[in-house]
Amino acid sequence: MKKLVCAMLLLPGLASAIDLDESGSLKLSGFYNLTAGKVLSGSAMGSSTPWTYQQYQCPCSIQNWEYTGVYEKSKGWQLDQESLLGLQLKKEFSPTLSATAQVVMRTLNPNKGSRPTVDWAYLSWQPSAESDWTFQAGRFRIPLYYYSDYLYIGYAYPWSRPAPDVYGWPIYAYDGGNVSYRHQLGQSDWAMTATAWAGSFTSDNNPYYTRLYYTTPTNDAWKKILGASVSVNNGIFDMRAMMMRHEETVSQNDPVAGTTFLLQDQPTRIMGLSINMDYKNWLLKSEFDRFEQKDASKGINNIYKYALFGIGYNFGAWTPMYTYSQYTTVTEPIEARQSHYLSLRWDFRKNMALKLQYDISKDKSHYPYPFFGDSKLLSLSLQGTF
Repeated sequence: MKKLVCAMLLLPGLASAIDLDESGSLKLSGFYNLTAGKVLSGSAMGSSTPWTYQQYQCPCSIQNWEYTGVYEKSKGWQLDQESLLGLQLKKEFSPTLSATAQVVMRTLNPNKGSRPTVDWAYLSWQPSAESDWTFQAGRFRIPLYYYSDYLYIGYAYPWSRPAPDVYGWPIYAYDGGNVSYRHQLGQSDWAMTATAWAGSFTSDNNPYYTRLYYTTPTNDAWKKILGASVSVNNGIFDMRAMMMRHEETVSQNDPVAGTTFLLQDQPTRIMGLSINMDYKNWLLKSEFDRFEQKDASKGINNIYKYALFGIGYNFGAWTPMYTYSQYTTVTEPIEARQSHYLSLRWDFRKNMALKLQYDISKDKSHYPYPFFGDSKLLSLSLQGTF
């Protein structure tokens, strides 16, 4: 499915762009996802009787952890959980210096309504136009996953969305800098990209913690972020390994009692490996990750293991695909989920795709109360770039 190679072109510039000046140094590009979802059925703790979890009326299905996109059966078809419009502006000051900003307007944006948010805002510099080195500073998405850079550019991948069992943590951006090195490996078809980054990010009234876990306004900060990744590809195989460490502080502010720290400067490590193949008409996707946050003195042993595997086949403009994903903690109380996805992508126009997806998700958590439960979700999504 070679059209997905466009994903590598989406940042810092999308696949197509509009010149805003005569010199062509100022370009505007964009992307959109119009996604509708409906929970067909669901149950919790062996019962299909409707239940309430936090502010959600379940049966329900969580499809976005970052912005808490949750579909509820009682609401029928919903268009307001994942639909969005993104715009990217790039200014080239010289062949080696440029500035990029990307804003996204979401139908669901907790604490900000539909106001645009700045997902990217950075400067890029190369020592020369032919240099393998690139230096950047500003705001970026944290490259925790294979699809981190274009998670919300749905046209770049085969599903309606990457598996939420794998894609979703409370902090997804950082303010800081990075350096990357790209090089062709000898006379072979293989190319290598190595990247290192550092920074921090604070999210007040963080949606992930506030809406999904505590209901009390909760702040989250990832400090002293330091990470690195190495990827190699030859046009058929694409492999990436990543490791990152940071310190997490989770707190709640009470005007009477003061600040309560749920976590304070907690050392954390995240590791990831992805192996993908795009050969002739066959498409294979896989990703394996591990989150570690251990502190014996505080009795903390948070370890998450999460993974996905998908296989698809391209019939001209049509790409059907089966994908499996799961995540689990390693100590009680276990939080875990297993999901199966059947997706069909139809590239019916240039830079535009229509996707139909059916998800079956099983809640394997060991909580004494109903969590999100089991669910069956049907999604229809129109996604594209311009």
